[in-house]
Amino acid sequence: MSSFSGEFLKRDVVDNNGELFGHLMDIVIDTRSGEITEILVDVVSEIDISKLPWPTEDGFCHVPAQEISKIGSKIVLRR
Repeated sequence: MSSFSGEFLKRDVVDNNGELFGHLMDIVIDTRSGEITEILVDVVSEIDISKLPWPTEDGFCHVPAQEISKIGSKIVLRR
């Protein structure tokens, strides 16, 4: 079964405790391998993005694919 990235946009991104981290804004895919390299997340306002371990640009947090635990109805991060 194939999925299109548009089906996942705006989905909740939660931490490993199920707390809302933000909403998926984009998926970055390596054009050669077809693998997801990172996701761009619009982080909820309650989180200070300056304290996150990942870079931010244009208001979006760049979360590496290695930090994703599960993609389903929600995107679950490893931490």
